[in-house]
Amino acid sequence: MDRVLALGFFDGVHIGHGQLFKAANHQAARMGAAACVLTYDTHPKTMITGRPVPLLCSTEERTGYIREHYRIPEVIVDPFDEETARIPWRDYIEQVLLSRLNAVFLVAGYDYTFGDQGEGTPELLKGYCAGRNVGCAVIPPKRIGGVRVSSTYIRGLVAEGDMERAAQFLGHRYRLSGTVERGRGLGRQFGFPTVNLPLPPGRQTPEWGVYAALVSWKGQTWPAVTNVGFRPTVEPGGAPTVESTLLGFDGDLYGELIHVDFVRFIRPERRFASPAELTAQVRRDVEEAKKILEI
Repeated sequence: MDRVLALGFFDGVHIGHGQLFKAANHQAARMGAAACVLTYDTHPKTMITGRPVPLLCSTEERTGYIREHYRIPEVIVDPFDEETARIPWRDYIEQVLLSRLNAVFLVAGYDYTFGDQGEGTPELLKGYCAGRNVGCAVIPPKRIGGVRVSSTYIRGLVAEGDMERAAQFLGHRYRLSGTVERGRGLGRQFGFPTVNLPLPPGRQTPEWGVYAALVSWKGQTWPAVTNVGFRPTVEPGGAPTVESTLLGFDGDLYGELIHVDFVRFIRPERRFASPAELTAQVRRDVEEAKKILEI
């Protein structure tokens, strides 16, 4: 099968990445080939430097976003290991992209690097492809208001709690997913039952605080108030969690996979003098979330 390959790690699957996916779809339709994305299971910088890059999405979410938002059904997730990091750039093109994956056209971003020591550049990629009669397009950066769209910039927005601007650059809301864990039931005691997720490892941590959010499960969505942090009033010293109060829902989601989409930051997390003071604040948070979510 002939493939048009979009190349990159694509953390977050933001609107800049979307330009590559659209170009791949266009070329595939023109050439009668299959549009495909080639990505990795590990961020190259994490492998090369030994310092983890806080990611905007999991591998599963990345694959899902590409398929859902850009209609590319085939997403190949290769391991990024020592062998991949050290392969000469020419061998990577010839052995992996052309021979193994049958690429007839390659789409890369302006800052794409590959091969040993990252010596492969978009210019070298284009030149090599020209000599092999393989098409190649290098996509320029996408900008919003003069700001270049990048995963690094979006990570900063998430870290600051600016979920609205993050969503503008991503093209979708920032999401944390996980399996609901059984907590101590304290929210129910205070009149606001919650669903609790552990903070997913390796992810970009949002600013600790309270957010208006949307929680989805099996195709259903509920407005929610979500606290990200340590719950200092009720469980000081505990592990950080993603704790959501679903508005209009009364049920049991223990053990279920849910998705939390962040809409807007409401307030920082803080410790209250008493459970009663916390309960009063949660009521105010719920009312604020209803205004934000227009319910």
